[in-house]
Amino acid sequence: MRSCNGSSMRATHALLAPALAAGALMLAPASAHADVDSLVTVGVGAQYAYVSAKSIAGDQAPERQYGFVSRLKVLRFLGAEATTNFDEDPHTQRDRILSPRYQVGAMLNLIPTEDFNLFLVGGTGAQRASDLFNAKGATTSFHAGPGLEIFIGSHVAVGGDFRFRMPGPSFIKEEVQDQISTQQALMATGGTPAKTIDANVGPRTWQANFTLSFYL
Repeated sequence: MRSCNGSSMRATHALLAPALAAGALMLAPASAHADVDSLVTVGVGAQYAYVSAKSIAGDQAPERQYGFVSRLKVLRFLGAEATTNFDEDPHTQRDRILSPRYQVGAMLNLIPTEDFNLFLVGGTGAQRASDLFNAKGATTSFHAGPGLEIFIGSHVAVGGDFRFRMPGPSFIKEEVQDQISTQQALMATGGTPAKTIDANVGPRTWQANFTLSFYL
């Protein structure tokens, strides 16, 4: 009988062990990756940007920027972003529409997993914070493009994105009016005006960002 009881107890223990282990795993806290099933996830970090040399203001813009980035992810697939950047010559940065000091944007997380996040981002930029939500602001610009984040720890992610940029309608209108005035002045003095008006908007105006973020 003892042998039978001993065998029964060993069998019971053998069955209980995996059950207890499974229960412990279910009760253990989930990994804190940026894209686990949390309703809201907040991230903050540093950003380094390389801006194309094509300047909308007519001068050669500094090609590098640095600053801070914050991101908010909601229901995994949606998000928002805000950045503050300064370029190599912050005292004259206000004159360059396509290297804005402030940026806000909406994010669509296309493939959010625990290892990486492929996303699209688009929004506005401005040299004055008051122009960020004003499409017709004097310093307003727009940006959009794809990006990728790779998680290297429970809370840390490295990422990069590529964005095309264009100025807002107020600046384009001002630029075109200035060129028209210049051509009219050339015609008045017997000069030869240009055949077309160039607003300096095209695929050469882009920005590449590299980020290091910590998700809370």
